[in-house]
Formats: sequence, structure tokens, C-alpha cells
Amino acid sequence: MKRWLLLIGLLCILSSCGNESALEPSKNKNEALDLTHISTNDQDTSQQQANQAKAALSNYEEITAIKAVNTSKQLIIAVQVEQNQRFKLAKIRKQLSKEMKEMFPDLKVELTTDKKIAIELEKLEEKLKSGSMSKKSMEKRVKKIVDLSKEQT
Repeated sequence: MKRWLLLIGLLCILSSCGNESALEPSKNKNEALDLTHISTNDQDTSQQQANQAKAALSNYEEITAIKAVNTSKQLIIAVQVEQNQRFKLAKIRKQLSKEMKEMFPDLKVELTTDKKIAIELEKLEEKLKSGSMSKKSMEKRVKKIVDLSKEQT
């Protein structure tokens, strides 16, 4: 009898660990999200795709901050997730990368959860908002950030 109870208990525990998705978009927007939309007067440094990516990712409750910048060929996104969701970080990163690549098939999308990249993107966003950056210098800075994100620590 004890074996059956132990077996049933074990099956209940194992069945609760099913194939659930790491993230589920919520119906309402995440109000506590640190989200900055960038608008520039210059058409060359337009951040429309970055703002669209931020809006799409803001539907996930697990995400606490989103930083994104785009060039004409590339989109780089840094997200920060809740502390208790960090155990599923690889799964979250993979799912969000796939979604962003489907959303922007014409751009090369880089999605990271690295804090140092988020800080660099935040600095770049501030420069873009102030209008003190040319297209060439922005592309050079984005390339440097992408190289930094691929760097092994």
C-alpha cells in the first residue's frame, strides 16, 4: 500500500513538470516595466523597429526592463527578467529571440539578457534621444555593442 501511495505521489510530482512555455504573454501591459521609447527627428537614425520590439516584449510580466536600438540592418535588444525567473534564463532568451526574429525577418536580431549590454544600450538610447549622434557613429557603436555581447567572459 505504501508503495502505491509513493508511486502515485511521484507521478503527480512528475506530471506537474510538463512542457510549459518559459514565458506567456499577459493580456495586460506590464506597468512596472522600465520602458523608454526613442523618437528622433533624423530619418537615418529612426528607432521605429526598436520601439516596436519594446512594445511587443512589454506584454511579458517576467520582463522588468527592455533596452533596444536598431540600425538599418541590425536590431539589438537587452532584456532583464525577474530574479525568480533567472533559472529559466536560457529558455526565455531562446523563446524571445525566436519571436523577435519572426517579427523582424529583414533585420539581424541580437537579443541578450546581459546586464553590461543593457547598460551600454541605455547610454546609446540617451545619446539618440538627445540627438547628438550621427548615423555612422551609431552604427559603429552598435557594432561594438554586438561584439561585446558575443565576447566570452
